[in-house]
Amino acid sequence: MQNLDSLTLKFFFEENADFFKNGVIQKIQMPSRKEVILYIRNLGENRKLYINIDPKYPHICFIEDKNDYLVKIPNKPPMFCMQLRKYLEGAKIINALIVQYERIIELHFSILDEFGILNNSILAIELMGKYSNIILYNKKTGLIIGSCHNVSSDKSSIREIYGGIKYIMPPKQNKLDILKTSYSTFLENKNNINENFYYFTKPFVEFLKNKAKSDVELFETLQNAVFSPNLIKEFWNGKNKSCNSIIFDYYSKIVVDDIIKNKKAELLKILKTKIKKSDKILEEKINDEKFERYKKSGDLIYQYIYLIKEGDKKIVLDGLEIELDPNKKPSENAQKFYKLYSKLKSAKAVYEKRQEEAKKEKEYIEDILFALQNASNINELAEIEDEINEFILMNPKQKNEKIKQKIQVQTIEYKGYKMFLGKNNKQNDFLIRKLSDAEDIWLHAYNCPSSHLIIKQDEKEITDEILLYAAKIVKENSPLKNSSKASIIYTKRKFLKRPPETHAGYVTYREEKEIVV
Repeated sequence: MQNLDSLTLKFFFEENADFFKNGVIQKIQMPSRKEVILYIRNLGENRKLYINIDPKYPHICFIEDKNDYLVKIPNKPPMFCMQLRKYLEGAKIINALIVQYERIIELHFSILDEFGILNNSILAIELMGKYSNIILYNKKTGLIIGSCHNVSSDKSSIREIYGGIKYIMPPKQNKLDILKTSYSTFLENKNNINENFYYFTKPFVEFLKNKAKSDVELFETLQNAVFSPNLIKEFWNGKNKSCNSIIFDYYSKIVVDDIIKNKKAELLKILKTKIKKSDKILEEKINDEKFERYKKSGDLIYQYIYLIKEGDKKIVLDGLEIELDPNKKPSENAQKFYKLYSKLKSAKAVYEKRQEEAKKEKEYIEDILFALQNASNINELAEIEDEINEFILMNPKQKNEKIKQKIQVQTIEYKGYKMFLGKNNKQNDFLIRKLSDAEDIWLHAYNCPSSHLIIKQDEKEITDEILLYAAKIVKENSPLKNSSKASIIYTKRKFLKRPPETHAGYVTYREEKEIVV
């Protein structure tokens, strides 16, 4: 993964400097403690400035995706978000600058407070690896108002960051400016260009070395790289893109992949814990031998009651040794065994019911597990998380509005036929309840988890070719995708039924037929 270097940041800033200046902050959000979104209006348009200070991929860019890859905004914003809203919402950016040689952008704000007093503050956006931070401080006093994360003397002996103390810039690097360096000085330092000169990272230097045929050409190329964004764009494989698009396209995928990876791990842990619990119940066993022995003991005592004397401690009847209570009559001993039998019989009924429920729950969890492993975007994961909270943890959470808007299923068109594919139980349920009609064809893998698929009837006969094509899609979206053969069942939508008190996506079916793929 490439880190956002100071040169790319420089060109990003220069590219957007006009939009920053005189922009007005309309809204502020923090999806997490390491992310800030500033909604800025200027030059007749609204844009979202996204700042991420996660040490793994610190970066800044304007969000270009209309659907946003940042879908979850917490109901309770972090304290720093509240501070930013208090001081910056409605504020005007009166100046914007990038600190020379550094990965630091400063936005200078001006706003009238509730008393009509003009307040000026500065938001310092520091994108420096593990030292990345977003710091708001008063322009006049230099005192820090708040920061994304505080740095105490325990964490750093060089630079502390927390509310109420003076803001100081990070220590300067002892490097050379390639534009103020003679060729002879360059030659003395050419072996470690990235360590001896500002702006350049080791990968970018290697990229330029491959382009230059001599030291002189390398020196000139390095100088040109500081002036023109073309070389840095080429380095990022974004020759015809803006610097903002390069940053957004590169890091948005990394951020989303990281969110998906972490969320999958979190949900996987929950599901595995529940499967382990179900397995423990399924492993339990009732001692049937003991169960039958109690009944047989009672029957034998009544059958041979004339052979039993009061005070007997044991007796052997039909080869079965029976322990007796000498303080009870023979008939009372028989009743004792019948009561034990009745109690164990009731326990067995409860146990069998519990096992049946555990079996169904395990099958359901395995169905969710399959959907989780195959989820490819944040919306699908959010649907699965909602389902886990609702049906597995019995703890429904307030759904995010962006996710709540609608459930999206995959649409497939083939030779004039329209098909819908569900990737998880929420989508499968939506598919059956909302998108399908009575005469549509429903397909599912036989006896294992899989996506549901609906072929729309649309007054056309559904041929064997279409059914086979649809069955292959279902096979690819099931655990059988790598098997040499898979059984896919299909029936009309009107032959499906969701029994009461069952989970989303669960159906019973009849009149089914089978296709072997």
